[in-house]
Amino acid sequence: MTAPGTTRVSLPSGELRLEVAQAHLHLDALLDYAVRENPRRGFLFVSRVLGKHIPVAPSRAAQVWQALADRLPPLTHPHFIGLAETATALGEGVFRAWQARHPASPGTFQHTTRYQLEGQLLLRFDEPHSHAPSHLLYDPGPPARRARELVLIDDELSTGTTLQNLAAAWTARHPQVERVVLVSLTDWCPRREALAAALPTPVEFVSLTRGTYQFSPRPGWSPPALPPVTGNGADKTRLLAPVSARLGHQVDPDLPAVTAALDLQPGARVLVLGTGEYQFPPAQLAQALESAGHAVHWSATTRSPILPGLAITARVAFSDNVGDGIANYLYNVHPQQYDRILVAYEGQCAPDPALLAGLGSHASAVRLT
Repeated sequence: MTAPGTTRVSLPSGELRLEVAQAHLHLDALLDYAVRENPRRGFLFVSRVLGKHIPVAPSRAAQVWQALADRLPPLTHPHFIGLAETATALGEGVFRAWQARHPASPGTFQHTTRYQLEGQLLLRFDEPHSHAPSHLLYDPGPPARRARELVLIDDELSTGTTLQNLAAAWTARHPQVERVVLVSLTDWCPRREALAAALPTPVEFVSLTRGTYQFSPRPGWSPPALPPVTGNGADKTRLLAPVSARLGHQVDPDLPAVTAALDLQPGARVLVLGTGEYQFPPAQLAQALESAGHAVHWSATTRSPILPGLAITARVAFSDNVGDGIANYLYNVHPQQYDRILVAYEGQCAPDPALLAGLGSHASAVRLT
């Protein structure tokens, strides 16, 4: 446990003031900062351990998943939900770390999605400050819907509204839920008591850092026009993998076959990239390669537009791989630092050739599911 303290961060868009009340990891080990290309919110907490905007060693990410899982309260029959797109791997990583410690306990996992599918849509809810379309939650099956605890996981808790919306919608349909647990790497929520009072079950908060923040916009700051980010809303069933965590499936790629086909030199410097919501199976590949003795980092592409500068030292823009025709981005990847770059994808969602070309001749696409 590190001591409470105050951190001030000067951004082109304004100033952040962070008041840390509790910290199980030092704030500098968890966060960096950037500016969103989004008029709704002029700043971004950029996680150093999430594996989304800054490449991270897979063993480091796994340590964080375990640290959050170890802080969970006792659970008897939980259903875990990770928030797309940022926390799909974080959510599944925490779930699997918890399940490994409790192999006899019935637990289930799914993540939300931004994509229309042919499956039974269970819930739709919004993320108020997001640039992206509504979250969709598909029916994960009877075992998950019988859960007695609901564990909701996001990378950060700022206002808490998104997770409150999801918890309210889920518990309204599943009144047997006895407890809601809100899990995040960093918890800045200023309304924990009001949030808990708004839900029909007891609420617990789990994080590695807890505090509050204030953002003072800089007069005259005006972000560039936000690029199109909402996609075309078309059904993506034929593109996405039919077995996926979106639908409550536990997916384990054939890692021995994949790694054998890569023909890596001993001790190779490897970057494994997920694509959009598809993050946890690539993390599994990164873990397998790291265990085999390679120097591995892991990250993912994203639809989130972030301005270069501060925590964003490199940015590549290209077209999405799910047929939406919108810009996607890859941040903080310097291709010359790696011997191989593996862009992992699912189903028929092969990455844009422009992304592979921008990463150089040692980059290749790898379909895992």
